[in-house]
Amino acid sequence: MAWGVGQYEVSDRTRVAWEVGHDEIDRAIGAGSTVLAGLGISAGDRVLFTSMLSEAVHFWPLVLATMLAGAQLSCADAARGEARRVRMFTRLLAYRAVLGITPAVLDGLDELGADYTDVLGRVPVIGARPGAYERLAGTGLAPHDFVLAGPAVAIATEPGGPAWVNRDEWELDIDDGWVTVTSRRPRLTGFDRVRTAVRASVVDGHGLVPARSWPDRGPRP
Repeated sequence: MAWGVGQYEVSDRTRVAWEVGHDEIDRAIGAGSTVLAGLGISAGDRVLFTSMLSEAVHFWPLVLATMLAGAQLSCADAARGEARRVRMFTRLLAYRAVLGITPAVLDGLDELGADYTDVLGRVPVIGARPGAYERLAGTGLAPHDFVLAGPAVAIATEPGGPAWVNRDEWELDIDDGWVTVTSRRPRLTGFDRVRTAVRASVVDGHGLVPARSWPDRGPRP
């Protein structure tokens, strides 16, 4: 029986649906708890997630893991129009982490005339997606890579380090510069070298370093 249906992007930017089972979600919640602990998130901390409804399968385990850790959470869409909400949250509350920042959110901050360092400079862990990472790093911030590699979530444990997927669940490889994903455990939908929409180098079969496209916004870190 399916827990739900997720979506992920492939290399031509089309979106593909996949069925997700209850066992998969339960395992992802457990793995998410380990990831959050590695980011220093514990009871009493606050985490802000920026995501879209179509990404619920990727984010829901992290949301549950946040609550299980005793941390508090806030949510905003990963969209241009939600930049005002993101700015409001970080002005009013102290966050340990903001996870899932997209180029669209930064575009919204640009429209507001908001400086990235004013909005995110007090946040120890900034999980930024490809395209947003470069813009934040170019202003002197130190983001962590946060990458949706097809159905898998890859999160760096330190700024500038590889973003890691759960090695018990996923194996990463490269096909003509694109990251591929293979499932290592039983799933309602299996994956065998499925090409994702991520260009990167792969580290040890479960880490990735995205290819960078630096905007002309300042020095490269």
